Amino acid sequence: MASLKRHAPFSNRSIRSARQGAGLLRLIWLVVALLALVSATLLGWFLFEANRPILKAAPTIALSEAEKKTLLGRVEPGIELVLPYGTSARGVAALIRDAGVDIHEGMFLLHARWLGVHRQLKAGVYLVEPGVTKKQFILRLAGKDPTHTELRVLEGWTIDQTLQAIKKNSDIQFDLAGDESGRALAGALGLKVNNPEGWLYPDVYVVKKGSQASTVVSRAVRFQRQFLAEAWQARSPDLPYQSIYEALIVASIIEKETQYPGDRERVAAVFANRIKRGMPLQADPTVIYGLGREFAGDITKKHLRKDTPYNTYTRKTLPPTPISNPGLQAIRAAMNPAPTQALFFVARGDGSSEFSETLAQHNSAVNRFIRKLSGDKP
Repeated sequence: MASLKRHAPFSNRSIRSARQGAGLLRLIWLVVALLALVSATLLGWFLFEANRPILKAAPTIALSEAEKKTLLGRVEPGIELVLPYGTSARGVAALIRDAGVDIHEGMFLLHARWLGVHRQLKAGVYLVEPGVTKKQFILRLAGKDPTHTELRVLEGWTIDQTLQAIKKNSDIQFDLAGDESGRALAGALGLKVNNPEGWLYPDVYVVKKGSQASTVVSRAVRFQRQFLAEAWQARSPDLPYQSIYEALIVASIIEKETQYPGDRERVAAVFANRIKRGMPLQADPTVIYGLGREFAGDITKKHLRKDTPYNTYTRKTLPPTPISNPGLQAIRAAMNPAPTQALFFVARGDGSSEFSETLAQHNSAVNRFIRKLSGDKP
């Protein structure tokens, strides 16, 4: 009869090893569970933050009694923002936070990355209205908010061009009927001039679909007045302008003369130097503005000799009004001209200008850049 082998009993060491393994497994599962809970909590908080209103109540905007009776009194509740072109995503976050909006800069950037639009945030004029969430506003900054539309007002546009652009935007209600003439619109806006030309800040306005044109226009006027006042406070001490309105007129001419980097301040200096010497500005854009619909695209000697209030060849005074809506760079240039004694400038043909201090130098530049290009003999 075969004998059965007797199994050896488990040693204490084996039992301890088994218990330790089971404990380690329970610990691993506990750590995994805790990590999952923490991750779920962080994700929930992250999503909550994305969908949390960043403005609960609109701040009160101080308006004078006169402004309350004009279109400038049509202020939408919220915080108005101007985000300059070229601002980074971090810079956008900082500007929004500094304006009084309840956001954390780092979380804003994380949410923008999460939405995949951190490189798509656009410059422009925005309104942060009460109740808007961070996610909604970030998508709006990226041009992906279906409830909003864009109105682009270019530097150098006239008031007529701006109004026509508003009319063409079917998402904006044009409620300025009867107020389109210069005098009527200026009065409706509370401007103490007969023409609103120059008083609209050019930028991209991101507004809710169905917004009224009067609301957009009043916002443009408020920002232009604000930037003008700031530039006037920081102006050069030897400017020949008697008022901020005269500076605005010159800025509007600079805007039409050049948009070449670095040339604005030099063009501003030419105009300031001429005014100080009692010389006429001799600016073609003012003549063109005065011709109105008579101008067909080519300025002639006949045009330069035709006297109008805007002809700065026949008159030594400034035009009676601005001739366009200047942007911030042109305004700042008008307030702080370059330190040069130049009295003349002529286009080189590449967007830049040649500046001269004497008539002889200017005539030589004209020979080089104008007559040679046209094939005329000097």
